[in-house]
Amino acid sequence: MPPRKNAPLPGEILLKTPFGLEQFPRDFVFCLGASFSAYSCISVFFLFPLVLQLKGFEPLAIGGAWIIFEFVLLGTRGWVNRWLTDRGSRPGMILGSIVLAAGVAVLSADLPYPMILLGRSMMGAGWGLFYIATTLHQARVLPSHLIGRGFGLAGLAPLLPQLGLIPLAEWMVRQGSPGFLYALSFTGCVLAAVFSWKLSPAKFPLQPHLPLGECLRESWSNRSLRALLLSGSLFAFSAAGFMPYVANAATEWGISGSSFLWPQALSAIVTRLLFGGWVDRYGKKLLFPSFFCIALGTMISMIGGTACTFVIGGLLHGLGMGLTYPLLYSLVARASDERSRTALFTLFGTFIDLLWAVAPLAAAAMAQALGFGTVLRGSSLLIAGFVAWMWYAVWPWLGEG
Repeated sequence: MPPRKNAPLPGEILLKTPFGLEQFPRDFVFCLGASFSAYSCISVFFLFPLVLQLKGFEPLAIGGAWIIFEFVLLGTRGWVNRWLTDRGSRPGMILGSIVLAAGVAVLSADLPYPMILLGRSMMGAGWGLFYIATTLHQARVLPSHLIGRGFGLAGLAPLLPQLGLIPLAEWMVRQGSPGFLYALSFTGCVLAAVFSWKLSPAKFPLQPHLPLGECLRESWSNRSLRALLLSGSLFAFSAAGFMPYVANAATEWGISGSSFLWPQALSAIVTRLLFGGWVDRYGKKLLFPSFFCIALGTMISMIGGTACTFVIGGLLHGLGMGLTYPLLYSLVARASDERSRTALFTLFGTFIDLLWAVAPLAAAAMAQALGFGTVLRGSSLLIAGFVAWMWYAVWPWLGEG
């Protein structure tokens, strides 16, 4: 009997979505499970500053607890690059999720401030390893015609917790019960380790270790790769410039941060489900429209400062972020080869995390004197200015050598 048309290949399963039947590698599906589980920690990422504020910590102390996460994450990038080159992405996902769970456990113990910094440091080390390993594994196992679609589905991982968990967790934190978000995040990390364990020990061609410094020199001399790295920084600033403190600013304006975070997540989810395939079809042509929506959404929400503008701005911001995530990772995956892939994904993640380190710290420092609301309004104007500059001066480089 001849094989059934569209039957799955060995090692693959059919992943049915509401929009048709598509074929994805088995490992990609387990990567999705691990990412969805680990991203439950997004409730700790975005609400821990609110926890500290309600405990009476000053803005600089809140910013310090945020920034040490990023400093440790960035400080371990060279080690992450070496680890993933020598041992592979599966062990990186397993170890990263375990260390991340340990950091959540420390934070849940309600210890003095130095131990808070320790817990945040552990989360930074674990997340830095897990995140790079996951995106690297996805880039390697996705078929070329499904890279954009696959990263669109993978990009749902940070959004579903934001949509379903953060409003409930924020309410419980305001009621004086932060234990829910710690328990949920710890459980998610454990599940991420289980899903990661189920990945097949992929056998990719061994390549010599490419140090991050050498990768940076090679990438920066290539104007197309330089444009991708700068786009990653803008993508990070489009969130890091204000999202960690949305709940804080909303408190100053007498509204709920979930008025922005919930519609933003819903819009991004719908965009990635419906239009993720556009990335494979249109590629770099989507850069300006997606970033324009992000900039417009931030200005409407932050300058307006009302529940209504939060909803409208969140919908626009989510539309842009919904396309930008799969678009950028698709472009990076297509621009890399097996020799440079590990180092280039690590370097691209570093450009993103540099902004996550600098922008929240700067915002917290300025908020000490100006308040979170004023600072976030300024951030929205900066985002719009950077989008205009990239459109005029940087994105024309894409496709050049």
